[in-house]
Amino acid sequence: MIGTVMAFLLKIGFGGLVEKGIDALNRRAELSNDRAAIEAKTTAELARLAVEESRVMAEFNTAKLGFPWFWVFAAMFLVPLALWWAAVILDSVFGFAWNVADLPTPQMQQWAGDMIRLVFYVGTGVGALRSLRK
Repeated sequence: MIGTVMAFLLKIGFGGLVEKGIDALNRRAELSNDRAAIEAKTTAELARLAVEESRVMAEFNTAKLGFPWFWVFAAMFLVPLALWWAAVILDSVFGFAWNVADLPTPQMQQWAGDMIRLVFYVGTGVGALRSLRK
């Protein structure tokens, strides 16, 4: 009897509140599902854009490597660096009295590293050889 009265009181007094709470929980679950779906769509779109950007940059690099003046301009910087590097190696290996100096500033050392990356790390050395053979 007491259980029936309690059930009746709960139904009258708290029935609407419990249903509203359940509805709020359902809406929160739907919103979190929507949020997860939006995050997944955003992640997929960002990945697609990254692939598209990589494709555009690859096309740009292909066009750049096929342009002969690019290699003339790059050679103006790479040839002196190669001569200096060869002098350093020859002086170190054979012990000449040349006293080949280190590059004078950290910025020039950074520049030399960038030039080496240009030739070897990005694969432009292969493009240079290919354009020289033509």
